Amino acid sequence: MIHESHEGRPLRLVSVCPYPVLPATAGGKVRIVKLARQLTRLGVDVTVVTPYHPRQARELVDREPFRLVQVPYPFVLPLLFTDRPLPYQYWTSFHPGLWGLMRRHIAGADIVQFEQCQFARLARRMPRRQIVVYASQNVEVDYARAECRSRWAAGVVGRRIATLEGGLIARGRHVLTVSEGDQRRFAELYNADVAAMTVVPNGIDAPGRTVFDDSAAVSRFPRLAAFAVRGLYSGSDVEHNRVAVRFILEQMAPQRPDVGFVIHGGCGNSLAGTCRLPNVFFDPDMDRFDDYTAPGFRGLNTVTTGGGSNLKLLQYFSRGMPVISTSFGMRGHADLLPYATVCEPERLKDAFDALLPPPAPEAVLRRYEWSTAAATMLGVYRSLVSQREAGAS
Repeated sequence: MIHESHEGRPLRLVSVCPYPVLPATAGGKVRIVKLARQLTRLGVDVTVVTPYHPRQARELVDREPFRLVQVPYPFVLPLLFTDRPLPYQYWTSFHPGLWGLMRRHIAGADIVQFEQCQFARLARRMPRRQIVVYASQNVEVDYARAECRSRWAAGVVGRRIATLEGGLIARGRHVLTVSEGDQRRFAELYNADVAAMTVVPNGIDAPGRTVFDDSAAVSRFPRLAAFAVRGLYSGSDVEHNRVAVRFILEQMAPQRPDVGFVIHGGCGNSLAGTCRLPNVFFDPDMDRFDDYTAPGFRGLNTVTTGGGSNLKLLQYFSRGMPVISTSFGMRGHADLLPYATVCEPERLKDAFDALLPPPAPEAVLRRYEWSTAAATMLGVYRSLVSQREAGAS
């Protein structure tokens, strides 16, 4: 079904991203790419604009249904100095001359959607008639502060990101959030209008297969066969995931030698070389998630910092895995609480002995499908375009 704008053509959406999105391995990239795909299937003309990455595989770009534009901006500092001592959000917020490179890709769009706030100053250069949407994945100022490794860094980064985020919300016509909690936080921080916000939660796809076994996992790590109970922590290489993994390695795995722990994805990159625990296994390949979803595996969500809501949590539930989570990790997912074992960090090691909660019903999980989220977003876009037309008439 093609959804047309007021000019008799497909609605044009430009999604402005402060980092390359392919391959979609980290949570933020997954959200952007999945929603762009779904919106394209709904008939929206979607262009995703990102900084240039020299190792971007052309075949990944060609297979996507949306248009991907890589702007040749030399983001050398963010690539060299990320997390040392300031996070990527801070470095990329300085981009003199970027508007000149992006302007032609943004011109003519009905909706310009900022996926994060680092490029918020570009919105100042856009015509007032152009509709700006902030598609927040978390409260960026809180998230960026949590990614810092010192109080000094958190102060520097927090001031910069708060200015950008507050300015983007003030310029924008609408804010998309992943939870009602984020809406309340935006209202508290920036006096944002909750009526001009819509919750679009993180989503899931149906599993590629319905029968999961551990043959691939055991083939990769033969010692896993000795563990009847296993825990999976999956995540990208960002600070809140690294904190969660360090907690597993220091507080859980040594006290539960009867449990096999798989650390999946980039979150274990900085720790794999020093870990000598015989019941911990590291697999950095994000594409092998389903290898660790067989019966016997619990999905671990040991996060205590970060922002937004957890995509890994939904992945666990969509595979029918029993979930062990901190209460912080369940934020934004109150409807999934009955289907998880939730406890504070000091009790997580004992959660493997608790009765398994029932799997989340399909009716509950259906609310989180990416197609549902995209349909909600399209409704917001069409409403904003209609409001603009009414104001101009």
